[in-house]
Amino acid sequence: MTIEEKIKILIENEIPKEGINEILKGALFFEKTNGVSTSEYWKSKELTNRDEFYIVLNSYFGLIGAINENPENNEWRLKFDVAFLFQLKSNAQSAKSIELLTNNKCYADALVICRTLISRLNLLILCALNPDLFNIWLKNPKEKIFLDGQIRNELKNNNISLPTHLYEFYSEITHGQVQGLGEIGYFEQGLFADVKPAENQIWVTAKFIIATIYFTVLCMAVQDCEGKNIPERFKNHLILFEFFQKKYLVHNRIDQIWTFLLEDRHIEKAGKDESIFGRNYDFNGLKEQIIKFHRKGQKKKLSKKYDLNENKN
Repeated sequence: MTIEEKIKILIENEIPKEGINEILKGALFFEKTNGVSTSEYWKSKELTNRDEFYIVLNSYFGLIGAINENPENNEWRLKFDVAFLFQLKSNAQSAKSIELLTNNKCYADALVICRTLISRLNLLILCALNPDLFNIWLKNPKEKIFLDGQIRNELKNNNISLPTHLYEFYSEITHGQVQGLGEIGYFEQGLFADVKPAENQIWVTAKFIIATIYFTVLCMAVQDCEGKNIPERFKNHLILFEFFQKKYLVHNRIDQIWTFLLEDRHIEKAGKDESIFGRNYDFNGLKEQIIKFHRKGQKKKLSKKYDLNENKN
């Protein structure tokens, strides 16, 4: 299938014209760097969650090219750029790993990769709120403040909604626990059983995680332009992500809702006679917090233990 035919499929799926070129740039980058070939996805008008994952992933790669073309206006964006570029190679390798593992019915291992991506994302969001933290993490990654649980609590305390149940669920799988493995079809007959619900959950999870990484980077790039004109390519990505929110990142879509509903053991108490039965990524809330932490004038800060900079450390 030619690139022209791929473009036709994207157009038929109502991808905003402003974003198609960004997606294709990302797709060609991933292909040329020994990632996944464009011939492996977008093969028909009916897109699967796997196809949507590659649209989001390649948009993320396309944004990196846009950022490279537009130098920072603030030192904090430069520090954050170092953080997200450091993760780029790992994210690309994780995407290819998920492709290979899922295609070969190694669902548990693919979800272990998803758990790693969740940890990577949470660290990235933390460093978005305080970009000084990334260099401190590089020097002292075992510091208590960089433990997964500590980071999740800090993000929660700053009103950033995360589907923490996915981390817990995939941790059960990472540690070979019976209940988690059973829920992804581990006990189906055969070493490499074909379990479609597990496969779907992998692509939904991976799509949302990469989308949140992508959106974090985009929000930081746009906030860096406060008081200045937003570059055209950044505007294209804003249009593209708005489309994703309406079409691909809909938590209650029938093929995605089961990923975000909590199993009984993950249900959280929210007060007297109240419980939380589902958790998801709150993109608008994330954007709001990034603005508060980096707007001109009075800025929000993390809690005292995270209110660090390189010179203090």
